[in-house]
Amino acid sequence: MQQEENWWQNWHAKERMPKGLNSQETQTYRQSTAVLKMSQVREKNEGYGQVLASLIPGEWSIAWVRDGSYSIKALIDSGHYQEAKEALNFFLNAKTKQNSDGTNYFQKNYIESNNTSAPIYGLNTKLSSNYLLSVCRYFGDGSEDSDYNDNGPNIEFDGWGLVLWVLDDYINQTHDYSFLLNNQQVLTAQQWISRKQQIVDSANQGLTTAKQTTVTAKNTYQTAKAKEEQVKQTTKTTINTATGWIKRKQGIVKAAKQTLRHAKTAQDKQKAQAWLTAKQAELTKELNKQNQVIDQAQQQLTTAKDQVKTAKSALVNANAQQQTASNWLKVKQAELTKEKAKQEPIIQENIKSTNWYKITTQDADLLIELANKQNGLIQPDSSIWEEHWTPYSVLKNAPARQQFAFTDITAWSGLQSAADMAQKLGFNDSYQKYSQAAAKLKTSILKNLITTEDGQQIIASSIERKGDSQHENDGSTVEAINQGLVPSNSSLAQGMIASYNKYLRIQTGSTPGFMRDQDGDLYDSREWGFIDLRIAGALAKMGDRSESKTLIDWMTSQAQNNYYLIPELLDYTNQDYAGSVPMGGFGSGSYILALNDYYNK
Repeated sequence: MQQEENWWQNWHAKERMPKGLNSQETQTYRQSTAVLKMSQVREKNEGYGQVLASLIPGEWSIAWVRDGSYSIKALIDSGHYQEAKEALNFFLNAKTKQNSDGTNYFQKNYIESNNTSAPIYGLNTKLSSNYLLSVCRYFGDGSEDSDYNDNGPNIEFDGWGLVLWVLDDYINQTHDYSFLLNNQQVLTAQQWISRKQQIVDSANQGLTTAKQTTVTAKNTYQTAKAKEEQVKQTTKTTINTATGWIKRKQGIVKAAKQTLRHAKTAQDKQKAQAWLTAKQAELTKELNKQNQVIDQAQQQLTTAKDQVKTAKSALVNANAQQQTASNWLKVKQAELTKEKAKQEPIIQENIKSTNWYKITTQDADLLIELANKQNGLIQPDSSIWEEHWTPYSVLKNAPARQQFAFTDITAWSGLQSAADMAQKLGFNDSYQKYSQAAAKLKTSILKNLITTEDGQQIIASSIERKGDSQHENDGSTVEAINQGLVPSNSSLAQGMIASYNKYLRIQTGSTPGFMRDQDGDLYDSREWGFIDLRIAGALAKMGDRSESKTLIDWMTSQAQNNYYLIPELLDYTNQDYAGSVPMGGFGSGSYILALNDYYNK
């Protein structure tokens, strides 16, 4: 017992926890990380590293891609990088269900099948390679599984985007690029290219700075020249005016002298002399005054000329520095080109053995290929609530396969994440491909899934449910705010929260919580801890800390009375724990994410 307690104390000691947690939140946070740790398979077999959706006695003691992704995100946020890496490693190496010819079973028989009639309802969407990640979940031996009912299997694409999201988060927080480029030859080659690229980037920045300096110097020179011309005109006018005043006084003195010469009587001479003396004094005073004005004007002109001279010198230097920076950039670009020519054949020869190749060719690329040609959204799937495979057009109601907003949101996030990883690795072509695909998908989402409800814009749960206020509200769309597709300060975000409050808020008991959607059966209509906590995270991002904390406090108080465990569901009537307890990614994981969203903002 002591050994076990010591082990857990040491494990928790490495934990990262946001500052400001109260004692109940601290205990629930630690219990939540413990649940995630205990949910991870440790047997040294093909299932090693997978994270179960819930612990026994919870019903969902099996590894879903979606739930596992949220568990991994929570492990990363709490500083448990090794567990996160092992879970990611499982995803990247797990076995898909295959046909005898080596093709993926669900891919060939459902996704790619051109048999669009019952019971297959094929998507007729050809993919360029076998997909990497399960369309649903995994057995304990690490092999792919999907559950069936009368409406066919669950085939879900949202996990494909979520794994890219958490993989990117892991790389960003650990800088463990060797996990992506897990071939030493590829890693070394790419590091050489990256070093040269960094030098080119620095040289590029140097040239940009030099150009800005040149523009500033040119503007300064032109301003100085313009000022010099202005000062010249002002000086000329000032000197002319001053000289005019002096000449006037000189003329008066000259006239006084002439009067004195022509004076006849002693009295007239005395008066003329007195007048001359007075005018000479005025002339002297005027000379002193106007010479000072002239000197000041000439000094201003000299200063203006000096400023032009200084500005011209600075411009010459700036042009020289810009030329030097340009020459330096050309040299470094040539070195980069030479380095790429040397290293890229090595990369191409060995890249197929890396995790980066797997996650791009068998996941990110396939998300792009899954875009529907008509509206640009991801093809219909079972998505987060596992609506099974029969199309909505057949059933005319849920549960049915639809073009779900949640799948599109996670696909967008995954493509953004793929672009981010590509940029960090220095794979510019991949960066361009994935960033452009993400931008295109975002445009399709905002064009096709936004609708107006009660005077405010929201994201509908799916294309099929858009415009039906009794069914189009879905708590999972909050991920658009959490993932950053919808700005937290936007009117769209406010409209989405307003719709959750009106249409998804539990109306019985004393809870501030939410059901998951409007489909109406008991499972959907119970309170979902995952939705409460993801909405709490979105509210924190939106600056509504009061409402965010209300939801966090509610779930914390519930956990405090239930061994600090987070459940899947709360009973609709009395808020007793229901569903699977303890829940992993959709329970403990989402609690950790909510606290990090609230306290780290």
